[in-house]
Amino acid sequence: MITIENDQLTAQINQHGAQMHSLKRRASPVEYLWQGDPQSWNRQAPLLFPFVGRLKDDQYEYQGRHYHQGQHGFARDCDFQVVNQSESAVTFQLTDSKQTLAVYPFHFTLNVNYRLIGNQIEINYQVTNDDSQQSMLYAIGAHPGFRIPLAGDRLAGDRYEDYQLSLTPAQSYPLSMLIGSYNDIGTGKARTIDFTSPRQLNHELFKDDALTLAINRQPISVLLANPANHHGVKVSAKDIEYLGLWSSYPATGNFVCIEPWWGIADNINASGQLSEKQAIHRLAAGKNANYQFSIQLF
Repeated sequence: MITIENDQLTAQINQHGAQMHSLKRRASPVEYLWQGDPQSWNRQAPLLFPFVGRLKDDQYEYQGRHYHQGQHGFARDCDFQVVNQSESAVTFQLTDSKQTLAVYPFHFTLNVNYRLIGNQIEINYQVTNDDSQQSMLYAIGAHPGFRIPLAGDRLAGDRYEDYQLSLTPAQSYPLSMLIGSYNDIGTGKARTIDFTSPRQLNHELFKDDALTLAINRQPISVLLANPANHHGVKVSAKDIEYLGLWSSYPATGNFVCIEPWWGIADNINASGQLSEKQAIHRLAAGKNANYQFSIQLF
């Protein structure tokens, strides 16, 4: 477990999956990150790579060969190496291996950097195509879960239902419910969800699985907070394609995931051809690409 800190925050990151394990303000003992529970969701903040969401039938075809791959890709279950570390920042790295090439036929380097700046943690993903000839096809995303309530279970007026989700810009967003973990975008079922004003949190909001909002690379911030006690988090990004909002149901857990995505699950009409996959990214040989978001604690 790697610990980084500054004068306001302390963060712990696990080399397994390069996922955050703890986020705290130094002025308070309150844990902001979900700590996992096998009864609802046993993960905390997995990195989604090289796929976001589920592939149709958990498989795909590329250049005439079939590959099997489970939901959200393999990076979340891999051990990363620490390649750079300071008091307030750390960089983890994953490269292709015999094991990854068996399920994903691309040579890559994935760097994950965490940096504390004031009262926020900045997360940067850098994907490099290490092949000298062919383009690399992939998606990437984050899946951090935040513990609710944040002011302490014993405090009156600090229940799961007391929290609100607010988006900026405040508007209606194209929405796809991930029915059975597949997306509805492109199937004629897509609709909108109203975020012109804050939405009160309740477990029923997630009864049909995650809410997936099409963001179309506009700057966005998501505020999860209790207006009565001003405890919460704000997740901000400048260029995400989709935003996932999720909590477990019907086995409910006291957490909410706010997920910046550059990619999306297959829809039920997907061809299974990786080259035709919805929202797939293509990275030229020898090139790299960066993806960034931040989490502010208050």
